[in-house]
Amino acid sequence: MDVEFGFIGVSRMGNSFCRLRLPTSFFVLMLAFCLEGCGPSSSSSNPPNPQSLSGTIDSLVQTEMQDSGVPGMTVALAKNGAMLYSRGYGVTDLSTGQATETTTIFEIGSISKQFTAALIMRLQEQGRLQLDDSVTKYLSQYGFPSAITLRMLLTHTSGLPDFTNFPDFAQWVINGVSEPVVLAQISQAPLQFQPSTQYAYSNSNFYLLGTIIESLTGQSYAADLDQYFFQPLALQNTFYVLPPANLSAVGYTHNGAALVPATIWNRSAAFAAGALSSNLDDLVAWDYDLLSGKVVSPASFQQMTTSNGFEQNGYSYGFGLALSTYNDRQLIWHAGQIGGFYTENVVFLDDSFTLIVLTNDQDYDTDPFMFKILNAVCGSSQLSANC
Repeated sequence: MDVEFGFIGVSRMGNSFCRLRLPTSFFVLMLAFCLEGCGPSSSSSNPPNPQSLSGTIDSLVQTEMQDSGVPGMTVALAKNGAMLYSRGYGVTDLSTGQATETTTIFEIGSISKQFTAALIMRLQEQGRLQLDDSVTKYLSQYGFPSAITLRMLLTHTSGLPDFTNFPDFAQWVINGVSEPVVLAQISQAPLQFQPSTQYAYSNSNFYLLGTIIESLTGQSYAADLDQYFFQPLALQNTFYVLPPANLSAVGYTHNGAALVPATIWNRSAAFAAGALSSNLDDLVAWDYDLLSGKVVSPASFQQMTTSNGFEQNGYSYGFGLALSTYNDRQLIWHAGQIGGFYTENVVFLDDSFTLIVLTNDQDYDTDPFMFKILNAVCGSSQLSANC
């Protein structure tokens, strides 16, 4: 799950376990990145017109796929909820050669965090919690410092260490783990800093939030997602449980010489910090619904997109969302990295221009490619109207 651009892998039995994270280099690169020209793919007998939106994106993606060796990728651009461009590339499964479709489902890692944050905001709207409540009000049995509040969990300013760095984590990924076991270990580990004094991305924050949500609703986190979001918003291709195999991409990692299937995480190891899977259509719909007040109220969304007061590597953090600007335009974004997958979602707040890239290669950093697309579209005199 993410938020550092770059995960530290844990190796076991030839498989790499990546950490849930958010890339930190995204907007540093945005400031320094110079778009290089990309010619039409040599594999196309009828090269697309590079001056059209589809031609530009298609050329960029085909070149990127050839250079990076990513097995499969889907790309979408949308504006005000309407799809501008959507296409699948490569294969979902190297063993069968199954072609990637726009409907293919990918695990999205830490993009899941905004779903968790939105659940917290819905519960606040119902008067069932307050953001400045101490975590001890809901998790008193674990001995967390009373100074830590729900707001600090949402903004990664609690000081809690990241449970994905714990020695037992690799076994949790394989065998699963109960929430009390994880919470006990988090509560017993030393704080990284005093609460509210710094920002440090930690998946532990959203693990706690998931348990708090369950304690208030009396049902599972998965059931809450279904009740509050998946059913009412008709997100039929977004899952907490692993999605149907015939609709999903196989995730891959590099073993040094070749791509190999990555270890599939037990959902309990990712939980509310990064267990979701989705596809382009559902994520475009989610982004638009989030901005248009269908997910949470406008007042709640304003809180979600308010900075925690700390800036790092060109971005700050709200509630489950990274915050930055592009050409003086405000945007929200998040990347996701989990076993076999690397994904990214960027949304401009003024017109909900959306860029989504989903890949089934956990070692492929989506950031530079996202910049290429943004610069090619938003920085182009012919195409900037789309942006």
